[in-house]
Amino acid sequence: MEKVSLAGLRILHVHTLPIVSGSGINTLLTMQGSLDCGAEVGLASAPGGKLEMLVGEAGMDFYPIRNFVSEVSPFKDLHALWQLNRLLAQEKFDLVHTHNSKAGILGRLAARWNNVPSIIHTVHGFAFHEEESWFFRHLFIVLERMAARWCDQMIAISQPMVEWAQREKIAPPEKFVKIYSGIEVERFRNETPSPELKSRFGIQPEETVIGVVSKLWEGKGHEVLIDAVARVLDSGCRVKLLIVGEGYLEEKLKEKVKHLGIEKNVVFTGFWSDVPEITAILDISVLPSFYEGMGRVVLEAMAAGKPVVASRVGGVPEFVEDGVTGYLISPGDVDALVDRLQTLIGDSDLRQKMGQQGAQRMRHEHSAETMVNRIHQVYKRHWVVEDATASAHRAVPELAGRSELGRQESELR
Repeated sequence: MEKVSLAGLRILHVHTLPIVSGSGINTLLTMQGSLDCGAEVGLASAPGGKLEMLVGEAGMDFYPIRNFVSEVSPFKDLHALWQLNRLLAQEKFDLVHTHNSKAGILGRLAARWNNVPSIIHTVHGFAFHEEESWFFRHLFIVLERMAARWCDQMIAISQPMVEWAQREKIAPPEKFVKIYSGIEVERFRNETPSPELKSRFGIQPEETVIGVVSKLWEGKGHEVLIDAVARVLDSGCRVKLLIVGEGYLEEKLKEKVKHLGIEKNVVFTGFWSDVPEITAILDISVLPSFYEGMGRVVLEAMAAGKPVVASRVGGVPEFVEDGVTGYLISPGDVDALVDRLQTLIGDSDLRQKMGQQGAQRMRHEHSAETMVNRIHQVYKRHWVVEDATASAHRAVPELAGRSELGRQESELR
């Protein structure tokens, strides 16, 4: 797919928290790709996290929205909306691209209020999942339906996200386009295990390395995995569990590990910027989530040739074939997780076979480059529309020099 020139285009991404999570990496890769294609790119997010640092290091602008928080907080949410509104009134962006439920709702509303010519939203997941209370579930459904009217296009990162949105009547089908959240396939495929890293984590040659790469938040299933590993250890298996990531549950999880008496077998690595490096030393990758949008770490593990044990949620079943590239289990099913882990721990040939099957199934459409190119086609599609009607939105003299984006329109593939 031919690259799209974005020369002269000013883009603002809006992401709730500045953390390097699945949606955060998706956003960062998209921003870097747009920068490489000539756009001026910025991020509006809560300040203070690794994502802010990475955006700055890449030479892109960061706009702190200090009242962005993940939970519902009427006072802070209204203040965050005011901050976004002020930012968009002062900085004339041509396109606003929002992410997450909170940033998506507030960001789309502020962009509409300020007549931003093009508004795009990526659905990484919804806040109205089954674990949410009845009140907040229905509140978020109503808000998502309203916010869908405030944007030009909605990008879903997996087919289940599209189907979920249709079940809840969030927006008509034509409002959505599916673009897989891309990963750096070749980096994961070509990374070799580091003996030094294994030594740093105290991994012994006879230990099978199990890893979960995820933010330490509710809903990711860390406690389920810790319980399962404790039982696997009781059965006599030699394993080391790597919990990779950071988040507010860290101390609680460490207390649980201590209570179970398995501290010697569990390593909390904290934030790890080089995910391919740490994925390379795993023997088994686990994602025991209760809900997911796509589960990008599943694709990363498969690209690295690792067997996967993951919950049958969100977009995960799109990529993991049960019994072929790994195993699928029901969320919270400790018994099933123990059984699948023991099967893989006891059979290195099976691990290798499943890992190879997974690596072979990683296609070009899952690459970061493909994701960025397809997102740029969305930008181009809506910039073409704007290019013909710009004066109806706001007078911007520079638009006359941005004709390159308006000359050609291609269909999304």
